[in-house]
Amino acid sequence: FFFGLSDLFLKTQTMFGLSRCSTVFQTVSGVAVRSYPLFGAGPAGPRRTLTSAFKERQAQRQEAQAELTKYLYGHKPAPTVPEEYANGQVVSDAELPTPAMPLHKSGFRWFKNPLYTAEQVQSVKITHRPPMTFQDRVALSGVSVMRTAFDKLTGYPNLNSQGAWLDRILFLETVAGVPGFVAGMSRHLRSLRRLQRDQGWIHTLLEEAENERMHLLTFMNLKQPGILFRLAVLLTQGVFANGFILVYLLRPQLCHRFVGYLEEEAVRTYTHCLQVIDTPGSPLHEWTWAPAPEIAIEYWRLAPTATMRDVIEVVRADEACHRHVNHVFSSIDYDKRNPFGPSGMPELAVAPCEKVQAPAPESPQLARP
Repeated sequence: FFFGLSDLFLKTQTMFGLSRCSTVFQTVSGVAVRSYPLFGAGPAGPRRTLTSAFKERQAQRQEAQAELTKYLYGHKPAPTVPEEYANGQVVSDAELPTPAMPLHKSGFRWFKNPLYTAEQVQSVKITHRPPMTFQDRVALSGVSVMRTAFDKLTGYPNLNSQGAWLDRILFLETVAGVPGFVAGMSRHLRSLRRLQRDQGWIHTLLEEAENERMHLLTFMNLKQPGILFRLAVLLTQGVFANGFILVYLLRPQLCHRFVGYLEEEAVRTYTHCLQVIDTPGSPLHEWTWAPAPEIAIEYWRLAPTATMRDVIEVVRADEACHRHVNHVFSSIDYDKRNPFGPSGMPELAVAPCEKVQAPAPESPQLARP
């Protein structure tokens, strides 16, 4: 609301030429500030004005900004802003300070993705965690209803073209990228409200959301959706994202169990996709030799000769990781330390799907999914 009022004031000032009024106001307010005295902290403290206090505060901010600049730009002082930039003119990137954090070849930054071995991506299996509680049954029922409805709308599993497969995959990834970000945002805000640490959950959840979005960007190199597809994504995201936010605020464990079952279905779908790719004469058989997009080779650190089949394998491995992580998150207490975070269990240097054990169970409900 206040940002909106500020924008409105700036636009009004520009439209009606109120810059002189603003200057007069600043001048008058400056006189008022200089004429208002303040006393020091102690009984015998020096007498000072608001202007001197403001200058001290400004010096402290400049010092803090200098420390931040040293941290961000590799302990190199940022160059002064050219006069052309101050006047609103375009400045080339070469004249701006370069962050110490390196960019990828594509010019973007993203979370570090696990580096899978060939044995890991080929050993992913279709698994199912039987529901143990009423909450689990609710989550499984929700996923089953969504899966059945989406299968009927897309004609799955009888997809007779590459475009039909890509439409299904693209739409699923637009949905799969929502839960991780919603959960990470909710826990971030909760940490701020409670003035407490989050126990390392936020990074893992945001990493999951980023990973799902990278799936989407990878497959978009093969097909650009049309206007109807985009409208369907807009409508689905509006309903699903808002509903997920509401349920996550009330029952986060239910949401993580829901995502765990959703990822089980994702693993099942990508396993079927691999079977279709390996079938001669199928609409996806050409993915056996079709080159992988450059963004996929860089993100998953694949070989330069990687194919689309290799991409499907690592995407399925990602979904298997999310399946395991969310089932574990649903099985542990909401306030416990993240077993997959940098301050959790000692085997955290490996990917979640490489882990051989979940956190030690405290009840039958905590068994590994």
